[in-house]
Amino acid sequence: MTAPAENTLDQIIARTRYLLLDFDGPVCDIFAGVPDITVADRLRKLITGHGLSLPDDIATTRDPIAVFIYSATISPDLSARVEAEMTEQEAAAVPVARPTAYVHDVVTSCRDSGRAIAVVSNNSDRAVRSYLQLHGLDDRIDLVVARTSSDPALLKPSQHLIDMAVSELAADPAECALIGDSATDVEAGRLAGVDTIGYANKPGKFDHLATAGATTVITSLVDLVLPLRARPLPN
Repeated sequence: MTAPAENTLDQIIARTRYLLLDFDGPVCDIFAGVPDITVADRLRKLITGHGLSLPDDIATTRDPIAVFIYSATISPDLSARVEAEMTEQEAAAVPVARPTAYVHDVVTSCRDSGRAIAVVSNNSDRAVRSYLQLHGLDDRIDLVVARTSSDPALLKPSQHLIDMAVSELAADPAECALIGDSATDVEAGRLAGVDTIGYANKPGKFDHLATAGATTVITSLVDLVLPLRARPLPN
């Protein structure tokens, strides 16, 4: 880890009473069994089916969210249809999504140490809740704040979802930490005034997340387990 001394992982955990988890990455790989590019292609067809051409970056991206964001530049109606299809595809991907190693240990360590834990995600609320129920996490997560709108301006890197989570938890942002695997998570966390723990789950992500301004960066969720257990909150 390459964080300043005042922002070592132990020190972040010591001031964290509320742990916020991004979903796709820190909780699971939602498109492990249904490739993300397949979903992006389905969304692209909703746009090109209207005789519209796509810019090169949108025509080739693997990221369904990027296609959704682009659709909103065309019309609110198209954005709503693309978001609805993306929700269907995310829900269909849940049964074959791959759990992230040690995520159950992190959830257990949070609860055992007296901390609240929430999921804050650009993925659909329907898919997130379905996954948590399928994997026995629904009654162990205190709050889910996920996509319920066809307005992409409400998604990270906007701080909107994080602000909602902080408000619903009645939390102080200074006592919250967000774990995310993308620069958009880091940006949203910084805007919301919460610590950001970058999760570098792929080669090259460590430097990418550090450069984006993550408070600290980890390469495995196992790095959180002992610090959480070692610093229980007072009753």
